[in-house]
Amino acid sequence: MRRSTRHPVSKAVVAAVLAACTGAAVAADGKTTGEFGWLGVGKAVEVEKGHYYWVGEFSGTFFNDKGLGNPMHHAGVKCPAWFDADYSRNVASAGGYCMITDVDGDSILCNWRNGGTPANGSRNPGTFDCRGLSGKFAGMNARNTFIGVVQLNWADGTTSGYAIWNRQ
Repeated sequence: MRRSTRHPVSKAVVAAVLAACTGAAVAADGKTTGEFGWLGVGKAVEVEKGHYYWVGEFSGTFFNDKGLGNPMHHAGVKCPAWFDADYSRNVASAGGYCMITDVDGDSILCNWRNGGTPANGSRNPGTFDCRGLSGKFAGMNARNTFIGVVQLNWADGTTSGYAIWNRQ
C-alpha cells in the first residue's frame, strides 16, 4: 500500500466518502452507533485552478457497536454523493444520499451533508437525516451525526476510510 496525498481528486473522494458513509445506519430508535467502512469511487473535474468537483459513490458495510443480532449490523450501504473542494481557499462541502439495507432486506434512506470543513482535512463532521422505508425501520425518522475519516488515498484515484456514527 502506498499513501498518496498529492492528488486533489483523491482528497475530494476521501472527504466525500467520509461524509456520505457516516449518514447511513440507524436502528428503529434512530440512534445506532458504530462504524461504516467504505471505498469511494468517482470522478473529479477541476472547475477552476485548485477547485475540484467530485461525483461518485461510497459503498461498504456498517458495523453496529453492539454486534451480531442488533439492528443494522453488517448492513450494506451505498451512497451516491458529491464533493466540492476549493483547495485555494481550503474549504469543502459534500452531500448525497445513503441507501442502507440490512441482512433481513429492511431498508433506510438517509440524506447527508457536511460543509465548511477544511479541504485538506482528513476528519469531516456532518449530519444525516434518515427515514425508514421498509420492515422494522418503516416509519422511523431520525437526525444523526457522523465523523468521516479518510484512511488512504490510492494511486488509482479511489479512497478508503470509515465513518463513525453517533459517537463523537
